[in-house]
Formats: sequence, structure tokens, C-alpha cells
Amino acid sequence: MNLLDTDLARHFAELGAQFAPLPADPTPLERRARYWALVGLGRTALPQSVTMNDVAIDAGGTRLGVRLFWGHDERDEPVPLIIYFHGGGWVVGDTDTHTVTCARMAHEANALVASIDYPLAPETDWRTMTTACFDAAAIVANDRLRHDGRTPVALAGDSAGAHLAAVTAIRVRDEARFALTLQALIYPTIEPDFTTPSYGEFGHGPGLTRADMQWYWRHYAGADVGLADYRIAPTRASSLSALAPTYLVTAGCDPLRDEGRAWADALRGASNSVTHDEFATLPHGFLRMAKYSAAVDHAISAIHRRLGQLLRQAPT
Repeated sequence: MNLLDTDLARHFAELGAQFAPLPADPTPLERRARYWALVGLGRTALPQSVTMNDVAIDAGGTRLGVRLFWGHDERDEPVPLIIYFHGGGWVVGDTDTHTVTCARMAHEANALVASIDYPLAPETDWRTMTTACFDAAAIVANDRLRHDGRTPVALAGDSAGAHLAAVTAIRVRDEARFALTLQALIYPTIEPDFTTPSYGEFGHGPGLTRADMQWYWRHYAGADVGLADYRIAPTRASSLSALAPTYLVTAGCDPLRDEGRAWADALRGASNSVTHDEFATLPHGFLRMAKYSAAVDHAISAIHRRLGQLLRQAPT
């Protein structure tokens, strides 16, 4: 069993003393309030070199906000574009909760990051949510590609946001609405299988638990969870061939670790290019924990720099 980073073990102990457990079946509002509180506690300073701008787009009839983070230092052109879907189990999170994450990514990957404020479950069903993500990605990508057709474009996300990035990448392959260079999946949610060894090891935390993930999946897919549809689980796509190269990150102390590893193997088995980094002592959700751990801070920088390198190395 992987051992949790000692700084984070101390952090989780402090959280346990500070916050009462959520109810066994919390409301979405209760989940959101707790998540926003944790994000606020862990917030770190924004890189001073990054500029931000909020815009709105019409994605298939749904008005969505997009927060743009410009972190490019003018060293090389064209500027890579990273289209980002935030984590939060499809139910919580927004562009505000992931502002530090995206600003730091823009700075350290030397890129333009577009954070999509997609509609959340359970107010929005999974078909509408995934369509909104695809339409938003196509609008943002094609806007940049009209400016410079050589622009490397990545779809990226963490946790449930990585699930949405993977789903969107499959639809991009099938519909060819824009040229996709890379998909970057950070501790992705892939499949509602709660019996993996990593669920056995970390099903009670630290942080994310099996019960949490079962709750999130119910609110995302409901009675449709067993459908043979890749928008529920990317593993259910009719084919995994000819997908964009993948950069996949797993956390060693994460109940989702094994589904991330299995997804990397499945993509490789379909002859796709996969780069996989695992951070053995870190838990799910570590992107918002840099304030508490030097190991997390180092991992985040390494992920962003690798992402920038992969985008620039890819053929245009």
C-alpha cells in the first residue's frame, strides 16, 4: 500500500478536526459549500505574469462562461491552447474554484488556458453536459485555429473534468470539428467500478471515498449508469483507435488510481500514444493542495511543464 505524503497526512488530520463529516447522503448544495470552503482554505497566490479575461459563448444554445488565462512569455509561436474542464464530480466546482489551477497551468505550461464553466449535474443531464463541453471546445479551438492553424490544442481536466475531456476527445475524433493535439487527463474518473484494488486500499480516503464516488456517479448518470454509451464511461466507446495522444496522471493514494492505469493500458492497446506519470505519495484532488505540501507543489510544476513540452513536441 502506498504511503501518503507526511505533510498531507497532517493536513487531512487538521481538516478532520476542523470540519464535521457531511451527511451520509448530502444535498448538492451541501457538497458545493464544503468544496468551496476547502478550495478557499487552500488557495495560493496567482502568478503575477498571467492575465485573465472572462468571455461568454453560445455552445449549442447554452450560454457558457469561459475564463481565459494568458501565461505566454512570447518566446515561441504559435501559443498552445489548453481547453480545461474543472473537476468536482460533475456536481461541484466552477471557473472560480479552479482559477489558481488554470493560472498556474498557463504560466508553467507557457500557454493560453481556456477554462469552461460547463453546466453541472443534477440540474443538467449527462447528454446536455457532454454536448455543451464538446460545443464549447469546438468554438474555442476553432477561434484560435483561425488565428493560426498551427496552434497545438489540448483538452485537459482533472477528475470528472478529465472524464469530460476524454469523452470530448472521442467525439472530436468522430466528428472532426477541430484538430486535437493532446488530451491531458489528471487523476481521471473513467468507469463506475468500485471494486478495483485501489478502491480497496483507499475507499475510505484520504479525502475522496468510495461513498463519495458512488454519490457523484448517481448524480451524473442516475438510472442510465449502465448504458453502453461512451459519454457515461469512455471505456464503452465502440472503438478506441485513432485518438489524440494522451498525457495521463495518476495519484498513488487515490481510489481512482487503477481506473486511470487501466485507461492508459486500454489506449495503448488500441495503438494510441500515451505518456503516464504517477505520483506515488499523493491523493486524489492534490491540485488544490500545494499550500500544504512541497511534494504537491513539485508535482504540479512537473505536470504543467510536461504538458507544455508535449504540446510543443507534437507535429503540427
